[in-house]
Amino acid sequence: MAIISGNTYNHFISNYIAQEKTQSDTHKKSELRNVYKSIAKLNKESPLFLLNKDDTVSNQDAVEVKEKAHALQSKIETLRAEKDTAQIQRKAYTTSEDTVSAEYIGSNEQEASSFYINVDKLATNQVNTGNYIKDKLVDLDEGQYAFELRFRGQSYEFQYSIHDDDTNLDVQERLTRLINKAGIGLAARITKDDSGNNAINIISPDTGIGIDNPRQFEITESDSVTTEGAIEYFGLNNMSQEPSNAHFTLNGTEHSAFSNRFTVANEFDISLHNINTTGEDIFVGVRNDSQALIDSLSKLADSYNSFLDTAANIENSKFNSNKLIGEASSIARKHLSGMDEYGITINDTGYIEIDTEKLDNLVNNSQTGPPEELSDSICDFVSALTDKTKEISLDPMKYIERPVVNYKNPSSTENPSPYITSEYSGMMFNNYC
Repeated sequence: MAIISGNTYNHFISNYIAQEKTQSDTHKKSELRNVYKSIAKLNKESPLFLLNKDDTVSNQDAVEVKEKAHALQSKIETLRAEKDTAQIQRKAYTTSEDTVSAEYIGSNEQEASSFYINVDKLATNQVNTGNYIKDKLVDLDEGQYAFELRFRGQSYEFQYSIHDDDTNLDVQERLTRLINKAGIGLAARITKDDSGNNAINIISPDTGIGIDNPRQFEITESDSVTTEGAIEYFGLNNMSQEPSNAHFTLNGTEHSAFSNRFTVANEFDISLHNINTTGEDIFVGVRNDSQALIDSLSKLADSYNSFLDTAANIENSKFNSNKLIGEASSIARKHLSGMDEYGITINDTGYIEIDTEKLDNLVNNSQTGPPEELSDSICDFVSALTDKTKEISLDPMKYIERPVVNYKNPSSTENPSPYITSEYSGMMFNNYC
């Protein structure tokens, strides 16, 4: 027996067929075969029901429930694909984030270490500040000039001209453009003092110094032209800030680094921001980051509660919403009851409520992650809820009032008619399975 309702089909097409598909909406041939076998087995063992083909509202309600169950199943699969629902990440912390910050880069499986750090010197870069001179006609001979700049083991020559009508500022701006446009990493700019005099400021992007040379870059006159004196006149090689290495202690042992950012034991990415003004050691360690767990549980609870809302909002006397809500909430109560101490409760109407603050405190205060009891309960709940959504998707009509016509002979070997279970919705399973 097959009853087809054009109104229900049109309702399905207009409301669901254009919805965005997820990864769980695509299947292998073997999975499609299993769906068919499940439908066939369900029909073979089910009695024959009488459905009213003119009851468009009930038929549409069945389609709605089926789609919401499938959406809940897709959401669960998406969360599983993103990460384990009970996964916990480690997060590094320090007792003085303004002085030292840390990021944990080690493995969650290995035992995390901790240490004390004391910073007495930050790594600095080199800064050259030229002579502050008035903006007037340049007091240099007209002609072709050049200077040599040595930086990162390379030498660069810059050539430029000075004309008889150039001012000091004209030449200073010309030199800063030459350095910036070269793209070698140095940054040049014009700075002013309180008297309005201008100077060329050259800044290195690097911090720290090597053993052989205390300078990161150096500017000297070039031998390629005969006109000289501009380097001294503008003070291009005047170092106003010397580069230096960071100096600190780890558990009392002295260390240095070229940069204010470095790794420790391949577990921590450390960034130094200030020196220890108090002189007290700063503790660096790890704690559990419960945010991943809270986000996953919140998404799961929201999807589950939304499914209950769908059933509760169906205003149809022939639709047994209490049965659907009862079956879903009984799964939640079975697996999540007793989780109050972890901030997870089931209210009187079967909805899941999560106290994120309580859950956050529990996980953060644990050295080994969430208790095994909590992890097992969440995994069992997810598994049972997935099975229920598959069951609902196969036969949503069981929540619609449908009188039994007769029971099948269990010994009969006739064709099980796999699409009889859901005359109004099962026949449309081809949309995504």
